[in-house]
Order: sequence, then structure tokens, then C-alpha cells
Amino acid sequence: MARPSPQTDRVVALIELLSSEGAPSLTLAEVTRRLGVNKSTCHSMLTALQAVGWLVRDDSTRAYRLGPALIAVGHHAASGFPAVELARPVMVEFARRHGCHCVALSIAGDRATVVDQVRDLRSPSSELPMGEIALRPPLGTIIYAWEDGETVRRWLEAEAPAARRHHLAVLELTRRRRFAVELATPPETRLRNLVAQLREGLVREVSAAPASPAPALSGTSIEDMVDRLAGELAQIETFSDFLPLTLEPAGEYLVSSLSVPVFDYAGRVVLSLSLLGFPTMVTGSDIERIGCELADATAGVTRAIGGRTPPPSPPPWAPPDDRYPDGVLLRTNGNR
Repeated sequence: MARPSPQTDRVVALIELLSSEGAPSLTLAEVTRRLGVNKSTCHSMLTALQAVGWLVRDDSTRAYRLGPALIAVGHHAASGFPAVELARPVMVEFARRHGCHCVALSIAGDRATVVDQVRDLRSPSSELPMGEIALRPPLGTIIYAWEDGETVRRWLEAEAPAARRHHLAVLELTRRRRFAVELATPPETRLRNLVAQLREGLVREVSAAPASPAPALSGTSIEDMVDRLAGELAQIETFSDFLPLTLEPAGEYLVSSLSVPVFDYAGRVVLSLSLLGFPTMVTGSDIERIGCELADATAGVTRAIGGRTPPPSPPPWAPPDDRYPDGVLLRTNGNR
């Protein structure tokens, strides 16, 4: 187990604070109050970071902001995620067009890492803490829709037969449509509230939704919350409400996420973009339209990085008796 490093934690907290919305520059007194450290310790940290160019100080306001040295750091970090840079304009466009929060997840094995996000002010969703998320059913549909049979089997091996059948149907339809739809549920709504509280440093007990006890949150991390959410969703008897096979064109839905993939040269998902926090209910026909538009946009990112989009159907892992007819997900277009 790694030994705690309070000094490192303070530096990380400071950089995250200055890079957050609403706090582009802060005085010594403001930083001291926000971080909860004494003035002399805080002054030493600010002075050291200013000396190496990580911070700059405005002589007139005496406020500190992020410095130019972090630009190079950011560029080096981004160089490991070329798809992220190319996807950024798409994220900005769709977040603003639909009043949403757009999150980019880098995919490696059974882990997803939050690597970028763009939030429109109209969205009720809060920014997610940057970090890794373990993918377990029912989370990860947009990734596993494109995986081989053995990988999908391992992903679903702990699920009950009914859940496996439903997930296979959802994976196949996701593969053919090129986007995944998740609808809001009581546990997911709690997750939104918990993330908002984490962002403000106010993690505490949250009132449970009806018939769903709220989890204890002491020491809660984003990975712990997502892992707990996946467990709760897997136990919901009506899990098809979260991953629907049918949405009526004129029906109105509270969308949890709408996700699309970006592929590498081997046809593997390396990045997914998810629209979260729609400000209003969305009709079934609009879900299909937005999903197709976003998938078309990320197809351009796939081409730009030299990637290859796998054929949409048939999936290599679905036996004939697990196939579902076209149009079962969204009854909005007869040829889909």
C-alpha cells in the first residue's frame, strides 16, 4: 500500500482547484481557505510552483493562476491520446448544440479512463473526476458491442441467463446502430448527485430513492461509486429500463447517456464519447437522430487517426437464436 504524501496531495488539490470552473485565479487567502492549510505552508507551495512556471501571480490583484509551464506538460500528456485532441471539437460542438456534458473515455482492456470533458452550462450534470473506471455489466455496452466472443463471454459470465440474453441483444443492436443508449434510473440519479458533491468537496449521505437504500459514502471515490452503481443496476429486475430494446418515436425519455466509439487501426475501441446530462426529456426519434449525427462525427475522428470501423453486422459472437430483428431498439426508421 502506497504511503500517504500530504505535500503531494496539496499540490494536486491546488492544480485541480485552479483548473476548475469558476476559479481561474485565487489569492493566497482564498487558496488557504479552500485547501484548509495554514498560510505559511500555502505560501511556500505557491512560491515554489511560481518559480518553476506552474503558476503565475498577478501583481495588481495578488492572485495566482496556472502558468505557461503546464502547457508543455499538458501537450506531452495529450500526445499519448491523439484521438482525444481530434475529438475535442466534436465534443464542444455537441455539448453546445444539445446543452449537454460530453465526456471522453480512453479504453484499455476492461478499464475506461476519463481523459477529457466539455460541459455546457445548461446541463444539470457535473464534471466527472478524472480517473479510471472498471467496466462491468451493464456498463460498457459501447465498448463490448465490438469485442470478440471470448471477451464478451468474460464480461457477462457473472450475469444471470436472462440478463445475458438481454445484454447480447443490446450489444448487437448497438453494433448495428453505432451508438448506445442508457436511460436514467434511481441509482444513476444518485450517482449524479454524488459526483456533484465530490466536486464541491461535500461528500455525505444522500437520501435514498424509494425502495433503494443510499450507500455509505465515507472515503468514496469515483471508481467506488461507479462500481457500486454497476452492482445496483445488475440487480434491478427491470434492467431493460436502463438498456432499452424499444423506444417509441414520440415517447419522451430521460437519457442517462448516449455514447459512440472511436476505433484504432485494428478496429478496436480506443475512445468513446458520451453525451450526459440532457437538460430536457428527449423523444425516441431525437435520440436516434442525435446518436447517428454523433456517430458520423466520430467516424471522422476514426479516419483521422488511421482507424478502421468494423462492419456493423452480424456480430462475430451472436448465435442465430440470439439475433433480433431490425428496428427493435427504436421504431423510428424502417431500414435500421
